[in-house]
Amino acid sequence: MKGAVMSADKIRYIVLHTLGAAVFIFVLNKLVLGTTMESAILWTVGFGALAGGLAWQHTQR
Repeated sequence: MKGAVMSADKIRYIVLHTLGAAVFIFVLNKLVLGTTMESAILWTVGFGALAGGLAWQHTQR
């Protein structure tokens, strides 16, 4: 079963992409837009998950 294990470079790419998007969205929501902490965290988790999914999909090509 070739390709079942991801390399460290791909995992690092996915993690950094997820963290980068999550931090950006958190800063945008909390500091720029002035939303509540709960709302900022909710958006952070949502966009982080989407960014992680997109990064994973990109590594599968």
